[in-house]
Amino acid sequence: MSSASTSAALADSSSQILVFSLLEEGLSRRMDYGVEVSQVQEIGLLENISMVPNAPAYVKGVMNLRGKIITIIDVKQKLGFQAIKEVNASTRILIVGVGSTLTGLLVDEVDEVMRIPASEIEPNPVSVAETSPYVKGIAKIHDRLIVILDLKMLLGEGGNSSSQAS
Repeated sequence: MSSASTSAALADSSSQILVFSLLEEGLSRRMDYGVEVSQVQEIGLLENISMVPNAPAYVKGVMNLRGKIITIIDVKQKLGFQAIKEVNASTRILIVGVGSTLTGLLVDEVDEVMRIPASEIEPNPVSVAETSPYVKGIAKIHDRLIVILDLKMLLGEGGNSSSQAS
């Protein structure tokens, strides 16, 4: 009886986050990022991608996912880091949904799904809020920092949507 109410309270005050890593070449350092599990449709391997002419550098191309055309974005490059240079056995595509749009996020590794208590997530620091609009918050888990991304902002749904040719 009390454990059920404790579980309900825990569910209300925590977020389920899919944690993935971006590797910083040269420094052999992992940077941990996360997105809400509810926005992830599936996790897949990188398959045949067709390049799109004149697309931004972070757009790697498009792929056919069971009859749907999905844009593939290199998350590292979108965040201002060096692009993923080499696809390996750990490289994954997160198929995420924002609104009615599915997008593939190219990441170095998918680590785990974590339930993170709201008390462990701090808002985006004011000093970087202007330059990092994609950051929803930063989770402190033991000695690890996990940057929680705002997919609406990252994918242009937050008011900065990119124009499309008709």
